Amino acid sequence: MEVSNDGLYMSEVGRWSKRKYHFLSNYLNMFSTGMKNKWPQRHYVDLFSGAGLARLRDQGEIVVGSPLIAARVRDPFTKLHLCEADPKKFEALKQRISREPLATPPQLVHGDANRCIDEIVADIPPAGALTLVFADPYGLHFDFDTVRKLADRKCDLIVLLADNMDALRNWSAYYQHDPNSNLDRFMGEPGWRDVLKESPSERLAQNLRDRYCDRLRSQGFQFFGWERVVNDRNRDIYTLLFASSNKRGLDFWGKASATDEGGQRRLF
Repeated sequence: MEVSNDGLYMSEVGRWSKRKYHFLSNYLNMFSTGMKNKWPQRHYVDLFSGAGLARLRDQGEIVVGSPLIAARVRDPFTKLHLCEADPKKFEALKQRISREPLATPPQLVHGDANRCIDEIVADIPPAGALTLVFADPYGLHFDFDTVRKLADRKCDLIVLLADNMDALRNWSAYYQHDPNSNLDRFMGEPGWRDVLKESPSERLAQNLRDRYCDRLRSQGFQFFGWERVVNDRNRDIYTLLFASSNKRGLDFWGKASATDEGGQRRLF
């Protein structure tokens, strides 16, 4: 779908972002439709929302970002909860989301998601609501303490796990210097050091992902799926990780990721 330039601010992203938004769009539509008769309320939380639209670097193509994807699902969410720290992105997001015909005004939060999480969670009912959380930071900026607070609500997670683009690229600095580093806060414990120290290089990303899944299990998540995302040189940059406490969520994820952004259907 062609998207026109509305004159508001938008950031530049790599062309691989289309892959991320493709899988997210598929899942959000399955989630919102499949759960509409099973849960009284369905909420969507976007912790690093961006401006709503983005431009592909070196190509000029404009793509719809996660907040507007969520606003345009076939069966609307009960409420959107959108958080963005950057002032320019937040102002553009606020204007763009105001144009969407939402039945309920969204919760718009300007600030660091990890610091604002109590405000966000407080706006989601503790019972009768199923929530989908999308955490899409540029690096390791999604603290595990934030996961713990989200787990107080019934939710599924889709998380950008910045393994190759941050954790593995900088792990020696994280390992040696700062016990309160981004990677320590992301994992919520120091045991990742032993995992990386003892892993062969070809298994570093996989073992870090497995360790993170173990950490999520401690918060009640049991079913996991993931998609690798590569750059223009076909090198891994991050993992799009899915987590749910219900196998139905994993079934949705399998269907959502069965066809890639180019329309190619995968055998497995």
